[in-house]
Amino acid sequence: MTYRVLNPLQVIREEPPKPFAFVEIIPGSIVTVKGKVRESGRVEVLCNGQIFGSFIRDIAGRAELVEDETT
Repeated sequence: MTYRVLNPLQVIREEPPKPFAFVEIIPGSIVTVKGKVRESGRVEVLCNGQIFGSFIRDIAGRAELVEDETT
């Protein structure tokens, strides 16, 4: 599923050896959910060639669906 970010979206970038870092994706950016939603609601998203972690509820609340590959 592909989304256009409408409001700033905070995601997590894992940076070994550090545990993680927060990154803000700006409005107008396109993010693509990769794989399935985990039981926790966490998903991997692709933005500008980088993979980040996010929660599907955050994406749904701050972005609009532009393409749904499941339909």
